[in-house]
Amino acid sequence: MAEWRKVAKAFALGDGHVSEREVDILRKALFADGNISKSELDFLQELKSNAKTSVQKLDELIKDCEKAQGT
Repeated sequence: MAEWRKVAKAFALGDGHVSEREVDILRKALFADGNISKSELDFLQELKSNAKTSVQKLDELIKDCEKAQGT
């Protein structure tokens, strides 16, 4: 199976834009285990920087993940 980061990036950046629906799916998946890893937070930040455009919800998700990690 492909690395989860590559698959998720391809999914979220297929059209260059991170939509609300994509952020909702990411939020559900990332918080499913109640723990946000550094790798998961790094992924979101990388996703944000690689996106041509994104919704405000992505910024909110990143902030929530930072809080959950205590950073």
